[in-house]
Amino acid sequence: MNDLLQELERELEKIRSQNLYRSLTPPTGLDFCSNDYLGFSRDPKFRTAILEKLEQATGPDSVSSPASRLLRGNTSRHQALEQRLSGFKGTEAALIFPTGYQSNIGVFTALVRSQDRVLSDAQNHASIIDGLRLSGCQKIVFPHLDLGAVEEALIQPHPEGKTFLVTESLFSMDGDVAPLAAYAELAKQHEAYLIVDDAHAVGVFGEERGSGLTERFGVEKRALAIVSTFGKAFGLFGAFVAGPQVVIEYLINRCRSFIFTTAVPPLLLYGVEAGLDLLDAEPERRKRVCLLADRLRQRFKKAGLDTLQSAGPIVPVVLGKSERALAVAQCLQEKGLDVRAIRPPTVEPETARLRISVHADHTEQQIDQLAEAVEKAVNKIGK
Repeated sequence: MNDLLQELERELEKIRSQNLYRSLTPPTGLDFCSNDYLGFSRDPKFRTAILEKLEQATGPDSVSSPASRLLRGNTSRHQALEQRLSGFKGTEAALIFPTGYQSNIGVFTALVRSQDRVLSDAQNHASIIDGLRLSGCQKIVFPHLDLGAVEEALIQPHPEGKTFLVTESLFSMDGDVAPLAAYAELAKQHEAYLIVDDAHAVGVFGEERGSGLTERFGVEKRALAIVSTFGKAFGLFGAFVAGPQVVIEYLINRCRSFIFTTAVPPLLLYGVEAGLDLLDAEPERRKRVCLLADRLRQRFKKAGLDTLQSAGPIVPVVLGKSERALAVAQCLQEKGLDVRAIRPPTVEPETARLRISVHADHTEQQIDQLAEAVEKAVNKIGK
């Protein structure tokens, strides 16, 4: 055992020497870090609505769920919320999962076979990558948002199995948007199946319901499965998969990350219900967060900072080396601004960055304060 512990310590030392060491620290300062895009988690109305639903709950299964959904963990509240979520996403059915990671792992291991091929964007989330690895499929990684590369790959015959195309809708680290309508059309032309991770777009995009970029591009009924989460704009925890009824029924019967885990407790479902209510009541939140993010983006562009092709609430500032990103982030922390450095392997080498999350409850003054602080910190640290 000592040999293994020493090996792990050597590996940690190597990580430290590369400025890639991570540690857990309590959050401090003004939040420009979390994915609470609509500011729900800090809103007293949101907390009050959840507590009111909890107070009205009755019965032994009204708070906890000490079993899987297929045993005694299923409640009428789960099923009612899943019906509401399917309407929200514009699909036939939906299924709640404990996390977005489990959703992606489960979708790919259940729906994709070893003889199938999957076209996957180079910037897709780790949960997608891990799900594809576990499926044993033939994976084709195409350059980020390269529509031509997707079409070229789809043209190649694959008679031994099915073909899938998987993408995030709003990319979590670059903040840019996938051409979902074009992908859906290509998938239709070449008899491929589109799977979309809409996690960072749900609640922010979509003119009518705010249900995400799948709504904005009108591909809700053209996707085999859409993964969404409650841990971003809803300010909560958990996730769900939406899609055709037959897909959801199949996941209930064959998705291991759904079958072999404890059900999401009703206590969390009250929060999701309250979040959907607030999203309906205050659609201006999603407009405001995008306006504030655009304000910040314009300030950075004037200062010559690289924000990539970002849109929506995620504003990256690419700085290159990990030590530079860490130093700039430390300057911001000292100013009371909670901005974190994102480093490899989360992003590609030499693309370390600040990943700034704008929230609907930020003020214009706070946005301007952050912009000024970032500009000064970058100039102070230098190249």
